[in-house]
Amino acid sequence: MRKRDLKGKKSFKLSKQSGDKRQRSVQLFKIFRIKYERQLQAKKQEEINRQFEENQKKKQAEAVIKAQKDALAAEQKRREEAIRAAEENKIAKENEKLEAEKKALNRLASDEVLKEEEKYRQILKYINDNYAKNPQFKQATLESRKNITLALNTLTNNRTKIIDIATQLDRILKNVQNNQQLYYFLLNFTAKGIVKHAEVDVLSNETAAFPFAHVSVLISTEHPDFMERFMMPRFVKKCPYVLPRYYAKLPNQNVDDIRKMMGYKQNEDQDAYIKRMCAILALYCAIMQAIPLIPNRVNPYSIDHAWTWLARLLNLMPRKITPFLLYIFLKITGSQILQVYRGQAKKLIILIYKAYFQQPPPETKVLSTTSPAAMSRLKTFLENASQKGFTEPEGSIPK
Repeated sequence: MRKRDLKGKKSFKLSKQSGDKRQRSVQLFKIFRIKYERQLQAKKQEEINRQFEENQKKKQAEAVIKAQKDALAAEQKRREEAIRAAEENKIAKENEKLEAEKKALNRLASDEVLKEEEKYRQILKYINDNYAKNPQFKQATLESRKNITLALNTLTNNRTKIIDIATQLDRILKNVQNNQQLYYFLLNFTAKGIVKHAEVDVLSNETAAFPFAHVSVLISTEHPDFMERFMMPRFVKKCPYVLPRYYAKLPNQNVDDIRKMMGYKQNEDQDAYIKRMCAILALYCAIMQAIPLIPNRVNPYSIDHAWTWLARLLNLMPRKITPFLLYIFLKITGSQILQVYRGQAKKLIILIYKAYFQQPPPETKVLSTTSPAAMSRLKTFLENASQKGFTEPEGSIPK
């Protein structure tokens, strides 16, 4: 009995010990699991913190990059704005310069005159390129050119002679009228010859302008293109004052080029140049005032062109040559202008006298120093005209 009890106690004790071990194992497992879970949670938290820090660093890096990009963009924009502002400022200055040059140019010639000048220079270039320099045309018109030259060389200020010469030239031109190339070639040759005579004959004798003017007008009545397409381009090339047109040397412009545009001959001095320009202008003026010598014909380039010329000239800043031009113009066309425009013409003459002698602006007043003889002659002429009117210019009515 006692042994059984002891055995039972021992068994119970062992069972209890075994239970205690299990319980401790369970507790240890729980402790381990809790520890593991804490470690796992700590690792998770550590990973979360690491990712958070990485995200923060990434955001900071992105913010730095963005700030750098923004700074670069702002700098680029600032540079672009600075460049644009500089370009706009440059353009504005260039526009101001162009405007100043335009204003200065407008004192040299009106926009209308500049367009006309370009038109006539283009016409002359076309004629030279297509007709004047063609050797075949020269050969084909050899006899005609000889006859034209002879006719112009023998022209005098005699009514019968003028009509006879004009008729000869008209016949020569009409003989080739069916061949436009030869026709234009001879029209150009005739115009060139007439203007050349102005440079020589009229230079030495002002009244020589009138017979050539009458011939030009009579040719124009039968050949409508003669004045506008052949005489005027020649006039403009030789004497831009027929427009009227002044020139001034622009920056970077060659002196020889500007002299060529002005119609200077090589090595020609200013005094000789002014005399030659006045001779050509005299022919131009004589044409405008001429009344056709053959009845029932009308001058296609009549005195209204003279009125336009005078109005244009008075709107320009005067030059040294201006009083010379005004004197020649008024001397030759004044009588016709007064007959046609009457009261308007008288008012304009008074205006000219005031502007040049009574109340001259500085740019006009200086002419008394630069062109004293021409100013004195113009003043005397205007004073006489205001008292007696304009007289018919000598030689304007052929004998």
